[in-house]
Amino acid sequence: MVNLFRQKYVFVVIFVFCSLSGKTQMLDSLALSQQPIFVWEQIDTISNKENVFRLKIKRKMPDNFDSLILTFPNLQELTMQNMRLKTIPQTVFLLTNLTILNVENNKIEELPAEIGNLYHLERLILNRNYIAFLPKEIALLKNLTYLDMWSNNIIELPEEISALTETLKIIDMRVILMSDERKILMQALLPKTEFLFSKSCNCKM
Repeated sequence: MVNLFRQKYVFVVIFVFCSLSGKTQMLDSLALSQQPIFVWEQIDTISNKENVFRLKIKRKMPDNFDSLILTFPNLQELTMQNMRLKTIPQTVFLLTNLTILNVENNKIEELPAEIGNLYHLERLILNRNYIAFLPKEIALLKNLTYLDMWSNNIIELPEEISALTETLKIIDMRVILMSDERKILMQALLPKTEFLFSKSCNCKM
């Protein structure tokens, strides 16, 4: 019975997602910044979900998140901050129109390979989590210009990230203890990218 329920749920999610995919409207970064930011508590009052381009959730994961998040066909910016999340909900990786994903100040330990599905991402904000590694699929984010890793546990980057050398403009890696050697290795992978580092430590990291 449990497996049957899961199969039906997955089918419904995929059906809703596919039915909305043809109605999407993509805005450039300037037009997006001029759109209002809706908060999850407003959902019941939104009559036209096609008008929601920016959405913010704070403090608590909504029980109905998976069933409702895919009903916003034009969603391009999603913020899920201060929610004590240990993982990013898998449904997020179906939101392929996202250009901004902000999951700052949670308890996330791993960025899954599915991040590569969000091929429109321009800004990925992961600061104040516990991430130690990035998956090689980060290289699929061909539009990524800004990566915020501020205050995580990461001290190395996957070699595949060098595929973003022409597009990735800034990586913020401040408040992370690492040696000068580690910094040099990172910069060698992305020689055209501006790295923001804190002062080096006298360590082997």
